[in-house]
Amino acid sequence: MLILDFDGVIADAFTECAVVTHYADHDPDTIAAKPVAELAAALPAGFVSRFRTVRTHARLLDDFMVARDPAAASIRGADDFAALAARIPGPRRDALVRGATAVRAALRERRRTEWLGLHTLYPGIAGLLRRHRGRGTSIVTAKDEQSVWEILAHHGLDVTVAQVVGECSDKRTAVRRLAAADGLPPQAVTFIDDHLTNALAVRDTGATSLWAWWGYHTPEHVERAIARKQRRVYLPELAELTA
Repeated sequence: MLILDFDGVIADAFTECAVVTHYADHDPDTIAAKPVAELAAALPAGFVSRFRTVRTHARLLDDFMVARDPAAASIRGADDFAALAARIPGPRRDALVRGATAVRAALRERRRTEWLGLHTLYPGIAGLLRRHRGRGTSIVTAKDEQSVWEILAHHGLDVTVAQVVGECSDKRTAVRRLAAADGLPPQAVTFIDDHLTNALAVRDTGATSLWAWWGYHTPEHVERAIARKQRRVYLPELAELTA
């Protein structure tokens, strides 16, 4: 059974994530009235630079909001990131996440072709999904379920996936439940995620957990992966990978 993360494993959506984060406190209809390319071009260079740093630490849409803080330019490691994340008041963070989700939904509806174009597949992913079609392949992601299905359909891959678990913050539990629903032990699962914390958490279930080297990570992640003997997977290996 194959279970994959989405952003950073199946598709690269850096610009889309940056756009919805930056405009999270704007009116969704007003934002969606503008071409997506115009919205992306208007992102301040400083914000894009901060978002690039934050993206390597982020696991959830909530985490992206750290990039809105100018102090994020000074992030040097996980402790700096955690400190900035902690200083966002809970109600403010929740409001921004709702706003970003609403902006994403408005762009998906009113700028569908442009929005879909912001999601590019990593090489080898389409072949991997097609090869595992009909074998219980699932996606467990922090992204919302509807967006994932629409992006998969855009690339002709929706028929290759049995289930999408969206807005997921506990991938270890999700993997266990997906395996159990198919009458399988976690040991029968191959899981791929580009965030080391998720890869290690799912590895603890007994699943074969692979850390996607092509996604987003930090030097600290590399050091931790070496210390924990976490197995990596590289894009060229996907052609031979069978789960």
